[in-house]
Amino acid sequence: MSSSLDLLFQNLADLAAGAARHADRDAAGRAALAVATAQTVATHADRWVEAAVGIKSRITDGRRVSPGPAVAAEETATGPLATLRLLAITARVLRDVARSGLPQAGAPPRVLHAAAGSVGPESFIGVDVLPERSLLDGTIFRGHSATVRCVNPGGLEAFTRSWQEEVRARPRQGGVALVLGAGNVTGLAAADVISQIFEHGRAVLLKLHPLHADLEPVLREALAPLVEAGLLAFIVGGADVAQAAVAAPGITHVHLTGGQGAFDALVWGGPGLRPPHAQPVLTKPITCELGNVTPWVVVPGRYTPQQLAFQADVIAASIANNTSFNCIATKAVITCRSWEQREAFAALVARRLAALPARPAWYPAAAAAWAEVTGRQLPADGSLPAVFRTGLDPRAEPQWLAKEWFGPVAVEVPLEADSIEAFCVRAKEFTRSIPGSLAASVTVPASLPTADARRVELLCEHLEYGVVAINTWSALAYAFGSVPWGGYPGATLAEPRSGIGRVHDPLLLPLVHNAIVRAPLAVWPLPPWFPWHRHGATLARGVIDMYSTILTGKSGFVPLLRMLPGVLGG
Repeated sequence: MSSSLDLLFQNLADLAAGAARHADRDAAGRAALAVATAQTVATHADRWVEAAVGIKSRITDGRRVSPGPAVAAEETATGPLATLRLLAITARVLRDVARSGLPQAGAPPRVLHAAAGSVGPESFIGVDVLPERSLLDGTIFRGHSATVRCVNPGGLEAFTRSWQEEVRARPRQGGVALVLGAGNVTGLAAADVISQIFEHGRAVLLKLHPLHADLEPVLREALAPLVEAGLLAFIVGGADVAQAAVAAPGITHVHLTGGQGAFDALVWGGPGLRPPHAQPVLTKPITCELGNVTPWVVVPGRYTPQQLAFQADVIAASIANNTSFNCIATKAVITCRSWEQREAFAALVARRLAALPARPAWYPAAAAAWAEVTGRQLPADGSLPAVFRTGLDPRAEPQWLAKEWFGPVAVEVPLEADSIEAFCVRAKEFTRSIPGSLAASVTVPASLPTADARRVELLCEHLEYGVVAINTWSALAYAFGSVPWGGYPGATLAEPRSGIGRVHDPLLLPLVHNAIVRAPLAVWPLPPWFPWHRHGATLARGVIDMYSTILTGKSGFVPLLRMLPGVLGG
């Protein structure tokens, strides 16, 4: 483990040399590097998951407890599997560039016209990035799609020219990026590294979060081709290490995945009010992802029992996943007070959460935050029970939505509305009143009248989030790997909201505005990331085997068929 500051400058000199060599590596060579890294990730996947489960078995007083069977599935999916998928898509895109000069999307880019009378740009360019046909998405993510909306620069020909220039210039930016890794999900730092190296052409000094110190030797081996290419070095430590690394002359860019407090300390020297003309203490370019008070809008209408139950389950899973230590864990379920299925729906969410075992409070300060917002005494065993508060009036109890509470707490907020139009207006206003611009979800009835369906579509198009997910959790957009991930446009150093810049843009798309993900109201078979899936870990590991097989040039159908018993037994 290299945590000594004495090695920092040596690392930076080696990384600068590696970045210079990387600048001369053509698209085919970069694709080969991505494939080699994907294969080592697959090789070390089990060790990665074992280390991650160990991290999440410790509560903050040092005791070790069982995190439950769902954790292995989650750690497989969000660690090695997500990393492998991002590398596989990156390699496919780079092969496209080597062959034809541009990445191949799911369909040719098209002009998306905004609805009549809407506010905003007259049109966008839509680029379909899901399904990813090379990875059998039509089977794994059946019925799912994702469209990235890019600002229209003057038609499809102008967009193609912009895309060509982005593909040419962005991967040649060079330099050395400091990536300040998050402590909540083990795959985030790896994804940030991949984005910096392959999308921006930078070498990376990765400072792992102190929670992930045990993961450093595993990541070093899993990402060994990048280390051997002189493109990646590791340091582990706290704020003092981060400050020294940021100040080092060899660092040309900083990328942070963390919270507003870490951002303020890094950019402004600390929290608090600043005079209007204050100058940041950070003099280097920074990109960041800072989290979100994540809303889930449930549009009133008639849902079948199956649809109602599935949508309640997917919301409950989005709250329970990773003990809710996710920047996009659902925090506010927005309903219509007069919706006739409202009480039944809220009861389904609450019942599902109550049936799940409480998980350890392994993230620092999470236990105190849970007690503060709920007003309850923490259980003696150090676990954090999920709390789903229904019928919340945000004006009477604003603390629930004043910030992103890192823990399994969420609320249902019923809005007064007597029509779909009124509900959409109120829902849009409400989302603008809570912090963040990263991602939101919207559940939409299948049988709305035409005019109401158009109004709901307009709501989805104009929610001010980097990702809007229809009928599914917005976290899937991150897992897909091909959906650009970041806050809504307009963030600044003074008002960063959910962050500045994006990661996960292997297609190197220009002028990205945001993305819309669509899914069915009910999905079969049961998604393996649901915490109550009996074979979630086995299926996630099976997908790793499938992707790894595909990367060797073989068909992925044989490992896919091996997963069938787990699929049917979920």
